[in-house]
Amino acid sequence: MAFTARTRLVNPRLGTYFGIFAAAFASLVLMALMFEQLGTADLVVRLLMFGGPMALFASIGLLAVAREASDYFACGRRVPAFFNGLVLAISALGGSGFLALTGAFFSVGFDALCLSLGVVAGFVFMGLLLAPFLRKFGAYTIPTYLGRRFESQLLRVISAAVLTVPLLLLLAAEARFAAYAAAWLTGQSERLMAVAVVACVAATIIAGGMRSLTWSSSAKAIAALFALAVPATIVAILMSNLPLPQMTHGNVLRTLARTEGVRGLPIFLAPTLALDFPGEGLEPLAKRFIQSFGSVGSLAFTLMTLVAAAGIASSPSLLARPGSTPGVYESRKSFGWAVLVCGLVLLTLPAVAVFLRALLLDQVIGQPVDRLPAWFQSLQRVGIARVDTTEPTVSFTSVSFERDAALFALPYAAGFPQVLVYLALAGALAAALAALAAALLSTATILSEDAVHGMRPETAPDSARIATARVALVGVAAVAAWLAIAAPADPLKLFLWSLNFSASAAFPVLVLSVWWKRINAWGATMGMLTGLGVAALAILVGEADAWPLPSTLAGAVGLPAGAAAAMVASLLTPVPSRSLINSLNEMRVPGGETLYDREVRLQRLKSPAPT
Repeated sequence: MAFTARTRLVNPRLGTYFGIFAAAFASLVLMALMFEQLGTADLVVRLLMFGGPMALFASIGLLAVAREASDYFACGRRVPAFFNGLVLAISALGGSGFLALTGAFFSVGFDALCLSLGVVAGFVFMGLLLAPFLRKFGAYTIPTYLGRRFESQLLRVISAAVLTVPLLLLLAAEARFAAYAAAWLTGQSERLMAVAVVACVAATIIAGGMRSLTWSSSAKAIAALFALAVPATIVAILMSNLPLPQMTHGNVLRTLARTEGVRGLPIFLAPTLALDFPGEGLEPLAKRFIQSFGSVGSLAFTLMTLVAAAGIASSPSLLARPGSTPGVYESRKSFGWAVLVCGLVLLTLPAVAVFLRALLLDQVIGQPVDRLPAWFQSLQRVGIARVDTTEPTVSFTSVSFERDAALFALPYAAGFPQVLVYLALAGALAAALAALAAALLSTATILSEDAVHGMRPETAPDSARIATARVALVGVAAVAAWLAIAAPADPLKLFLWSLNFSASAAFPVLVLSVWWKRINAWGATMGMLTGLGVAALAILVGEADAWPLPSTLAGAVGLPAGAAAAMVASLLTPVPSRSLINSLNEMRVPGGETLYDREVRLQRLKSPAPT
């Protein structure tokens, strides 16, 4: 029996290349520190911390040119498990995790854990229920998989339209987060930086598609992890003498809980369906960190965890990644790495929030309003924090803090050089760019492969497919820049809506397509349309406060509605053909040739050669 060795598909020098990148990035930070100590203008240092990493990311992406469809859409199916998991983790977290989730931990404490648990559980669901089977099938997009799995071109086009909705919301959210971090680094307006970052991302990945995305996002992941770890580790050493913020912030948390009790912070008990995450801008701090269910109700906590898990597991921007690994084994292994990286980040973000809260309680709360520490006055001057001056002393409830600034406010509060503040911003920007690039490429690939070429019975030449994808990428980038400017909603809410739509429209159909032989094209179509429609209606009703379920929990009704519609429609229509059952059985066998690659090869053999 013929087989292909895994090792020869993987470049053995990848570790060396990215080691060189990590050294270059660390050298850039050290150079910026030296410039700051030498008295260089602050604007020059900020532009160096913004432009240096962007130039490195762009260089990697532009050098990874792809000329074949398998390279452009699946990175040649030779991405090692570690790098695939690394990109998966950072693309799932993005700016929403690094900026908004840190701020949510800082403001509402324990209640923000529902999002952390949901992200990690989502990778577990994806790795167990979907990814290995999608990797064996080998389609470049989810609509391509559904169209070929059920032998329905109509379903392929409908699912392309349905899945564009969560992708556009994700594009708007991550572009907003990237623009926020870039605006702090450059001093320019967020609107201008939204256009700039989207243009930079599009230019970085247009040459190589998934190949450019994979290797530039690996560099972004390294930069984001470095930027998160350095300030948090230094603060951990200062507070506990140990360089492990993920493990040592528990001791600080015990002290923090006692201090909050002494200060008389109130204890709230939220209604069971309440989901009150901090919004965009300045938000008051009025809840104890360790108290559970003070801002998020007990039922809402459970529902948010499940909806976030289903949304991550079925995200079309993440499900494109398993197809880039050499085989099913590497695809499964990559999810182990993704959970590990994600877990490290999600243990560090609460540590940042705990350290910042401890410094706030120790140095600000209880002080006279005219004798606040210098670092807090700096935060007030730049608009990150605010204190109600009608009271003679600062109380916890009189302090307001900007949610998305908690990550880089910690270096401010610890008295670090400004370069470490800019380093935290550069890390958040790198994470947002990785998520933005993944969503941008997935949307463009769906538009080109499924909307343009999806109705053709024969396979288009590679050159035409790649050219169409590049044109679509430019168009999607223009739409993403416009959405980032025009979307009035909070970017965290946009991100949560994206998860709700993915969970409602995609998750039940994808799971049933793998694990239930009775589902057919009619059931898949009705399941996706019903899930999308119910989730959209629930979001509209929730935003209008017409019922108790918040709009960010729309997936709690959309997901079961989509699953029920898919099963009922399948049972009321003819059973799937024998070829569909055989295809499903073959998809469940880990070894052997990728089904999609085999179909494309056979179609090209049958189609007449171009004259």
